[in-house]
Amino acid sequence: MRIPREFLEEARRRCTPQEECVALLFGRDNAVAKWRWVRNLAGSPVAFRIDPEEMYRAITEAEEEGLELLAIFHTHPGPPTPSSVDLKYMRLWPVVWIISNTFSWKTTAWRLEKTLREVQITLQ
Repeated sequence: MRIPREFLEEARRRCTPQEECVALLFGRDNAVAKWRWVRNLAGSPVAFRIDPEEMYRAITEAEEEGLELLAIFHTHPGPPTPSSVDLKYMRLWPVVWIISNTFSWKTTAWRLEKTLREVQITLQ
């Protein structure tokens, strides 16, 4: 998956360990063209919840521009590996899940198909 370097730089500026930060990444052919930061209704450092209406609007607007939801980005205050809750929702949203550690900024991407596999990230 190709991600603009600018996106991760923006994440570093806006995200803190006090609350998981969440963004929806849109594009085509595994290349992210735009993203939308969404509110974390859970307000938690170890969980996130997106307002379904906000998510619907973001996806609808992107589709009107010919883009599709490629990935869900969020942060962890620890290792950037999917939690048990992440795995549950990865089944419902079968896109790439990108996770950044808010202390080290190590970033990994994952896809859950039949098994969990790491997806390579290329910064543009």
